[in-house]
Amino acid sequence: MIGLAFVLALALGQAPVAGAASPPATAKSAAPADLAELTRRARAGDVSAYDALALRYLDGPDEDYDLDKALHWLKAGVAAGDPASMVDLGDLYLDGEGVDASAAEAAKLYQAAARKGYARAYDRMGLVYSGAEGVQEDFAQAVRWFRRAAAAGDREGMYDLAKAYQNGRGVAEDKAQAAAWMRKSAEAGFVDALNDLGDFYSDGYGVAVDHGKALALYKAAADQGSATGMANVAVVYHNGEGVPVDYAEALKWYKAAANAGDTDAYYRIGLMYEAGEGVKKNKDAALALYRKTAEDPDADQQEEAQAAVDRLEDELASRAPVT
Repeated sequence: MIGLAFVLALALGQAPVAGAASPPATAKSAAPADLAELTRRARAGDVSAYDALALRYLDGPDEDYDLDKALHWLKAGVAAGDPASMVDLGDLYLDGEGVDASAAEAAKLYQAAARKGYARAYDRMGLVYSGAEGVQEDFAQAVRWFRRAAAAGDREGMYDLAKAYQNGRGVAEDKAQAAAWMRKSAEAGFVDALNDLGDFYSDGYGVAVDHGKALALYKAAADQGSATGMANVAVVYHNGEGVPVDYAEALKWYKAAANAGDTDAYYRIGLMYEAGEGVKKNKDAALALYRKTAEDPDADQQEEAQAAVDRLEDELASRAPVT
């Protein structure tokens, strides 16, 4: 039997080696802040370096990840009155990362940052009221915070306000307002807004259908390293949405999305191998890709992939020679 890792490597155009995939060539990655320089500044008492150093430990290269050091510098920032540190430590409490999850503790930190006029804290307070564990949902209150964040120029606040209008949570659904705030967030460079505004143009939600604009937005998201953006570009070429169907281009973008961590892209590549779209038909490769997708924690994705695994296993078993 062909090994899963080997089949996946061949299907994704990688050398079959263990470990995380390299960042896709489509992503433009900013050079990470220099760890030694940030450490020097923080130890010298430069409060502006505390949050940056903490985020370097949390979001920098894998070999530098250090939750304890990140917590140390975030708490130092909070003690020094730095609102960015307050929000980022609040995020850890909200998610339960390295600390016991506590929406109340997160809210306390967000409120402290909000009192300092820190726009990102306004958005986070909106998220707390949107259903954080242990907090009574109050979508009207959440929208008030999102609106305050958006008015202060916070791109995530603009995005969350757009989603509130789109979903009718805390306000009546308003497609025009949803599109307007999603556009503002996208113009500010927020990657989720780039993808969602692309969907708006693709579907004609609050705007006229414009597949060209949708593709440009998806590519802008992909250019920031968004796996979702890469997968969206792939779908455009796979389905011929405003462009000629181009299986080779679709496969290229699906591979980039898979390498960037989009599990659904494995499923889409599997469909292409099963159907022979842009590649030689290979049902063994398709089955391996479906199995990979079935590991996804998302229940709907897992169910769809497992159904494909069962279907293809039955088909291959029925064709196996009887011994």
